[in-house]
Amino acid sequence: MSGVISCKAPDGSLCGYISIIGCTYSSSHIQHENASISADLNTPAGFQWLQDMTYPSAIVSGALSIMHPQLYEDGMRGMSTLEDWSSMYDPVMNRALSLWPTAFTNISLIANQSTPLHRDPQSRASWYDVIVNVGEYTDCVMAIPTLGIQLVYKPGTAVAFSGRLLRHGVNAVEGNWYCLTYYMRDNIHQWAHVPRCADWMRINGVEHLLRATVV
Repeated sequence: MSGVISCKAPDGSLCGYISIIGCTYSSSHIQHENASISADLNTPAGFQWLQDMTYPSAIVSGALSIMHPQLYEDGMRGMSTLEDWSSMYDPVMNRALSLWPTAFTNISLIANQSTPLHRDPQSRASWYDVIVNVGEYTDCVMAIPTLGIQLVYKPGTAVAFSGRLLRHGVNAVEGNWYCLTYYMRDNIHQWAHVPRCADWMRINGVEHLLRATVV
């Protein structure tokens, strides 16, 4: 299940973590009867947040369809499977999924907190997470030591990479900093009986998109 940690920074700004999950289930019984949406999402504020996030989340999904077409298709198939099932068994989930604006199964929001170096174990090594930074802040850097790089993380920056494979972290910053992470959980795709994209993204997977169209 998802969790929420909320607090107030000394200057009164919000800080904390929230995870919005389109579907979750009891890991001890992988059955359709146990599927549900997260407690964070099943609130009036959660549904309103989904509506407010439709446009930016759709842009992130569109970017994934170019960066990793197979993962995008698998994600959309998973959403379709869940929506079909919930139309028969869970009207609350069905309502949430009718508003769900992305091919990713999960969206997490971190507000005004540093994130120590970590990996994300619930995805797959060949899958992309997309992390988007917004707000008003300065001097933010994402470190990916496995690659030996540090990325200047200005407001509006989006980064796509394998969060399971690569350790990554972000320093504490001054100002109001919000990080949206879009990712997929392998166990949800398993639950929905969706073929889980196992191949790495390769240039030949998007070559047809790069060719000029001849009229």
